[in-house]
Amino acid sequence: MKFFRILFGVVLGYVAVALMVSIGMTLGAFLLGADRVFVGDSWMTSNVWNIFALVLSVICAFFGGFTAAWWGGRSASGYGLAVVLLVFGSLQIVVDKNRAIDLNPPPRPTTMSLSDWSLTGKYARPPLWLAVSSMSLGVVGVVAGTRHLSRRKGRLNQSSQ
Repeated sequence: MKFFRILFGVVLGYVAVALMVSIGMTLGAFLLGADRVFVGDSWMTSNVWNIFALVLSVICAFFGGFTAAWWGGRSASGYGLAVVLLVFGSLQIVVDKNRAIDLNPPPRPTTMSLSDWSLTGKYARPPLWLAVSSMSLGVVGVVAGTRHLSRRKGRLNQSSQ
């Protein structure tokens, strides 16, 4: 029974991270606007966007680790989530590294409508270091969130005795 609770914590933590990253990236893109997300008229992501993505990944990973450990009832759920993020992040790096680049993408619209933002998945070109850093800092964030909950639970248990 403990195994399934730990597994549930890992899955729920991953869903929490994915949901928070999706919402955060969408809101960030609309709040920053295309001029700050991309460099000039290209599909290359700007430093502002890259830093935003890094900070967002750490924050979401922290809460994902906290969620996994909370629902899993043990820090093993949080550490399991860290392993899952490490594996999926490594796979994403391999995919990004070997992805075929469209040498003649359509020009990026100066003002982007909702349908234009859907093109970013196909044409946006974040640097490879962003994927490596997001994965690495994501794992650190998950472990930090897990440890934060473990310390908090320890203090709560000590104060109730």
